Amino acid sequence: MLTVILPDELEIAVKAAAHRTGLSVDDYLAMACADALALEVDRSRVDSFLAGVPAVPHERAREWLMDLAAGNRSDSQH
Repeated sequence: MLTVILPDELEIAVKAAAHRTGLSVDDYLAMACADALALEVDRSRVDSFLAGVPAVPHERAREWLMDLAAGNRSDSQH
């Protein structure tokens, strides 16, 4: 359980948005928080990539490419 105190103006806007979407205020805020956290995960991944950290380990990519070159097409990930 988390209690958040919002400024009056923001509370009014959140209640209106929740009503427009047909969600309870709790469900609307949970959805908004989940979306914000997903964006943070994406930003972290982009920052790692820009810092030079490979998104997929080179060995795993090499194995997949070797399998593909050998005619073993696979859409699944290891």
